[in-house]
Amino acid sequence: MKKHVGSVLLGVLLLAQCVSVQAVESARACFDRATQAMQSGKDAEAEAEFKKVLHLDAGNAGALINLGVIYAREHRYIEAIAAYKKALSKGADLPEVQLNAGLAYLKLEDYNGALPYFRKAHERAPENRRVTILLATSLVFSEHTDEAIALLKPLADAPDADPAALYFLGIGYAHAGQKENAQQLFARLFASAATSAQRDFMLGKAYVDATDFDEAIAAFQAALHNAPELPGGYRELGKAYLGAHQEREAEQAFTEALRRDANDLGALYYLGSMLVQDERYDEGLPYLKKAAEQAPHSWAINFYLGKGELALGHAAEAVVHLEEASRLNPDDAGASYLLVRAYKAEGKMQQAAATLRHVQMLHGASLDVERRALKNAGVVKDGEVESSHAK
Repeated sequence: MKKHVGSVLLGVLLLAQCVSVQAVESARACFDRATQAMQSGKDAEAEAEFKKVLHLDAGNAGALINLGVIYAREHRYIEAIAAYKKALSKGADLPEVQLNAGLAYLKLEDYNGALPYFRKAHERAPENRRVTILLATSLVFSEHTDEAIALLKPLADAPDADPAALYFLGIGYAHAGQKENAQQLFARLFASAATSAQRDFMLGKAYVDATDFDEAIAAFQAALHNAPELPGGYRELGKAYLGAHQEREAEQAFTEALRRDANDLGALYYLGSMLVQDERYDEGLPYLKKAAEQAPHSWAINFYLGKGELALGHAAEAVVHLEEASRLNPDDAGASYLLVRAYKAEGKMQQAAATLRHVQMLHGASLDVERRALKNAGVVKDGEVESSHAK
């Protein structure tokens, strides 16, 4: 009897080994098909095949990295970051993965998120100019301006100075309140612009990056005075007005931008979201819908579409957009909270309850971060943060 049991166990082990070998072979075949599809520009097909690879081999770092690349191509940066992070956790600690993760955060303008990835990449290759500039960019916009200036100054002083290094050093000076140094660098950088309008346009963009919106408005106005047909001029002027909290002027500029180019994605998004925030939902939604045709995987566009549709009582349409916004950015409590309301309006109480639990979890995580920060800073002692929140 024991001999019989032993033979059965041996058979099970051999079967498991056989299944494992078959799974590896199937994963390899899927990976090959995915790679071919990706090289042919068939990203949807490649994505499906790489997901099959992960179903068969959950720790396949190559599939995760390639999924990250596909998501980044499609502007699905939240998903790209998740894929890169998982690949790094599986041991694929490669410089290009660190760099790609940082770039995805940059696309979301999450400079604090990008910082640790670019720091690590810079530690590995401090001589790499591109990595140095990317690290400095994140430092500038996360308020580490002194460190950014120290990194960029040697590049700017070099005989073959990189224009990007000059640009971000100027931004760093502006953020540090060293306005004269910033203006000198911008003048040096844009001196060779083909026309005065192009020079003023580039100056305007630099001032926007430096959050000096009054200077930016003046530069864009000068550019448009000399070249009213300058592509993107009115869109960028509108963004500068927004930064200066001049909403009426911003609306006029975005409207003019769309009169000149009805498919200007930036103008469509900014004007649509402005109008929704101003509770002018019927006016704002058409712009956002047109923007969504060009960027269906934009978190922000889906968020404002969902918010507007919900306010107009279109719960079914709101659910579609808010589900997409929540999928693209699961850490955003705002979209999830609106989704709870949309589900309730649709009578989908189970989904509403599950989403509300997710919102509560996000709030709890946020409080935990706040508590740790206060404790680490020595502002409060153990137990004091909890009691202050309880009040």
